[in-house]
Amino acid sequence: MFLISNKMYFKKISSFGRFSIFYVLIIVIILMSFLVIGEASPKFLIFHLDAVSSQNFFQYMEDGDLPNLQAVFEDGHMIHHGLSLFPGGTETAVPHLREGVDNSTGGVGWGYYDREKEKVIPAYKTFFYWLSYLPRRAKPCIIYGIPGLDPFMFFPLLNVPELLETYGVIEFYWLTTDSLGHIMGPKLYEASIRRFDCYFGNLVKKLNLDEVNIILYCDHGMSFGRFINADQGKEIERIVGNDLKVFIHPNVYLKDPDKKDKIARDIVLKSEIDFTFYRENPHRVVGYSDQGKMIFEEKEEKICYLFEGEDVFGYYSSGYNGEWLTALDWLSLTRENRFPGVPPNIYHLLSNERVGDIVIIINPPKIPIFWLRYPGNHAGLVNTDLMMPILVKGPQLEHLYEREEMWLHNLYTSIPELSFENLEPAREKNSFSLWGSGYGEPNSGFEMSLSPAYRWNFAFRYHDDIYRSWLEYDLYSSYLMRLWTGAGLQYNGQNLDALVQARLQIDLGKIQLNYGGQFTQEGWEINTKKVVYQINDQLALEWLIPNGFGMSFSW
Repeated sequence: MFLISNKMYFKKISSFGRFSIFYVLIIVIILMSFLVIGEASPKFLIFHLDAVSSQNFFQYMEDGDLPNLQAVFEDGHMIHHGLSLFPGGTETAVPHLREGVDNSTGGVGWGYYDREKEKVIPAYKTFFYWLSYLPRRAKPCIIYGIPGLDPFMFFPLLNVPELLETYGVIEFYWLTTDSLGHIMGPKLYEASIRRFDCYFGNLVKKLNLDEVNIILYCDHGMSFGRFINADQGKEIERIVGNDLKVFIHPNVYLKDPDKKDKIARDIVLKSEIDFTFYRENPHRVVGYSDQGKMIFEEKEEKICYLFEGEDVFGYYSSGYNGEWLTALDWLSLTRENRFPGVPPNIYHLLSNERVGDIVIIINPPKIPIFWLRYPGNHAGLVNTDLMMPILVKGPQLEHLYEREEMWLHNLYTSIPELSFENLEPAREKNSFSLWGSGYGEPNSGFEMSLSPAYRWNFAFRYHDDIYRSWLEYDLYSSYLMRLWTGAGLQYNGQNLDALVQARLQIDLGKIQLNYGGQFTQEGWEINTKKVVYQINDQLALEWLIPNGFGMSFSW
């Protein structure tokens, strides 16, 4: 009897000791959380709003459809005349913007013909080339670009404040406007733009706008009109005939490039294709329309424009008189024109080693036909295809407030403080968690996680008299979720076993959900079902479903 009561006594003492230590450590964690003070620094938040021309964007704003964007950027600056490179498309805009170069290098559309290897580089390789310029955690933005999924972009936007603290430069890609414009037409396209404004408004309420530099740009425009009467690919095959090697819009590759002058002229005279251009010599580009001939000549990095027949661009009637101008001068001169900045845009494109022997242009209201009969497109040289807005606000962007026009590919290089190098943190956050059941049962435990490097965690956990340690790796990340996988050891007082672990982490603002388990020789076991509420940068409350409660401290 004495032994039994003695055992019960020590069991009570042991239970009391466990919970005493538990509550003492919680108090220590709370006190430590107020000792760690992060250093605030300016951050960059960049939004890519796909396929919205400057003309449409500011019309929507004037109509009152973009109240949140207007409210934020009226204290910053709105550049109405941002010009994208031709061919107008995300696959052209994003890589050139990140590299800060014009279209004399890099991509020339969705695929091209490699003359040296004598093979076609298909569109899917261009897609992965473009994707490589997106940050790793921003790449899943393409999923929300599928029509109908843009409402779910609300969830990753919840995490922007924490992401800014971790990465410094955050890019969000709102791509569904492009796909909706192509496939569904203007009604749903405009609805997605309004939705973006709504989500943007909800986000900025959570930010300190004095410390965040915000950039919003559109990569190109979107024009709506009618289809051309015949598929341009079939038209090229019909007109060029046996002299055609490959056609990959807008590039025509010829078997005999010496015939390009005659073929370029025949294309515009025998089809609904508006313009053709080719390089006549290293310093001269020639173009044709059904109304005459266009000539772009280069000297000392300046370009002049001449014409025979009719001035289809209307530059001379707008005050141009044959001057030699830089690319920025051309944009300044022609920014209000229907055909802004064409001479440098086309001249530099024809300097690209990947470009076709002839480049074709189809301007709205004609819409070129591809594998879908698109109600909208952006294949031309007009303002609704290439002129788009650039909006900036923030202390590191004030030097741009006087700009009225800008080539899009020069945006990032115009911001000295903006760098895309070494954006990832040196490591993940270290953390220490402690919990108990709250029911007087011996269900307490703790976990410590130490990060040797970014995307790596080494963790040790004690719970239910089982000791586990493992090393995990961030296999997949988006701005919403992270998938961790790893391996380690488990000791339960009798056996030492190897384990394989997987954990899905979902972040929703201040709330984090964790769900995962491990695989040992005894099979698969779900051992992580946890909800974390972040009180501040260091302190969080934890609920281990169903009856574990605790706190964690991170640093």
